[in-house]
This record gives sequence, C-alpha cells and structure tokens, in this order.
Amino acid sequence: MSKDATRTPWPTDHPDYPRRQLQRRDWLNLDGTWRFCFDPSGEVKAPSGDLAWDQQIVVPFAPESRASGIGDTGFHADAWYEREFDIEYESGELVVLRFGAVDYEARVWVNGQFVGSHRGGHTPFAIDITDALVPGKQTVTVWAHDEPHDLEQARGKQDWQLQPHSIWYPASPHRVVRPGYR
Repeated sequence: MSKDATRTPWPTDHPDYPRRQLQRRDWLNLDGTWRFCFDPSGEVKAPSGDLAWDQQIVVPFAPESRASGIGDTGFHADAWYEREFDIEYESGELVVLRFGAVDYEARVWVNGQFVGSHRGGHTPFAIDITDALVPGKQTVTVWAHDEPHDLEQARGKQDWQLQPHSIWYPASPHRVVRPGYR
C-alpha cells in the first residue's frame, strides 16, 4: 500500500479530481484566477459592459478569504465571476458544467447565452452547456447573489452582523464558486 493515503490506482487519480471514486474520461478543472467584481447597486442582471471587472479572484476561495486574493469581509449581496477556457469535445457529446456550490443564488452564462440558475448555497449543481459552446475559446460568467441580511435564507451559522453574537460565527468566507468538470 502506498504511503500516500490520498492516492488510488484509478486513472483519474489527480488531487484536483472532484470525485475520485468515480471515473470520467474527460474533465476540466476551472479553479484558478477569474475576473471578478462586486455589484454594489445590484442592478446588473446579465453580463454587460456595465460590469467593472476591476479585480481578480482565485476560485474556489470566497472573496472574504485572503486566499482568494481579495479578503473583503464586508457584506456584498451581488458579485460577478468570469473566465475563459478551452475545451475539446466531439459533435454529439454532452458538455456539463458542474459547481460544488455557489452561495446562495447563481445565474450562469456561457458565451453570453444564459444556460441556467440555481438556489441553495450549500448544494452542488450541474448545467448542460453544450448548446452554448462556440468554436475556440469559451467564456463562462457567473452572477452570485447572497443577501447577507435575509434571515429567512439558509446560512448555517454565518452571522449577518459585522460582530459575532450568541452562537453565530463571524462573517467569513461563505460565497464559494467552484466550477468543475465536464
């Protein structure tokens, strides 16, 4: 037995592979540097020239985390993520974009075409993006909405106040965008 307990004999055995006990012939990890911006107005509802794209973020880290390269622990209801990627696929092949989670609500576009949405920041989801693909580079854009003061929204123990109180954890990384593999 290998001394490294994280290694397996599977051909998909890679530390970034999302479910190493399952095998997929092809997959692409989209973790890494993405264009990023907060939308303080909350008025932008689709990718447009109105977005500043004034920052970069390291996904899968939340903007509240220093590991993201941003480290902003303020309350921001709306954030935008975007990156380009190359993908090889054959005609008739299904291409699926999987997210580990986006807190709390997400809308996703590929090459400017709306491809799907999801609510529930603690659950993974997948979107078939096959029909949105174009020859050459692909662009994925994600709008993440998480109203920090909505007390009816599921949040675990994340506090909605700047200073922790009672049993609530202090405001910390909670918006996670983790796009994955096809």
